[in-house]
Amino acid sequence: MINVIFDMDGTLLNSEDCICAAVAEIRQDKQLPKIPKSAIQHAIHTPGVDCAKVFYDIDNFPHRSYKVGFESYFKKHYEQSATLFEGVREMLQTCKTKNYFLALASNAPQEKLKPILQRHNIAEYFDIIIGTNPNIESKPNPMMIYFILQNAPFKQSVFVGNCLKDEEAAKNAKIPYLQAKWKEVNTKNQILQKNEFSSKDELLAMLERYE
Repeated sequence: MINVIFDMDGTLLNSEDCICAAVAEIRQDKQLPKIPKSAIQHAIHTPGVDCAKVFYDIDNFPHRSYKVGFESYFKKHYEQSATLFEGVREMLQTCKTKNYFLALASNAPQEKLKPILQRHNIAEYFDIIIGTNPNIESKPNPMMIYFILQNAPFKQSVFVGNCLKDEEAAKNAKIPYLQAKWKEVNTKNQILQKNEFSSKDELLAMLERYE
């Protein structure tokens, strides 16, 4: 058996447009000029980028997640348009049938994760749900992964994510990494790398190799 650790946004949940829309609305309300969607996406995915500075023009933001203090904006847009990627619920069901230990490690605030997962009817599949809080560093710091591994029952673990922050977190924790390239958001006929998947069946086949 294996421990499988998932990121949430962009990995299980098609929510990147929600994040971009929330940031755009916050900037409008703060009377800040518009910034390109590509700039928001780059900040979300890239280690070392100060998201609060890029999104809100705030220096020395005191929180680990850029969503803290702006929760109502993100909640509104997540409820309006965030959806699970195709086959995610069925994939999680299959993992539990195989007795995998499932965990979620997200850079979103800890207290906001379970309500989002419950809204999409997938909270029940996770043995551990962990996000950022005053005591937990954001990815690519491996602190979340270490916490999960300390409480996970199996020797073999895999991290499933969608961006460089996730990849570096897995590397820092010294566990294998699988990269989501879902067809819904990757319309180009891209050639997948060895650790990339574009469907639930491809992901399940990759996870089987670690059993």
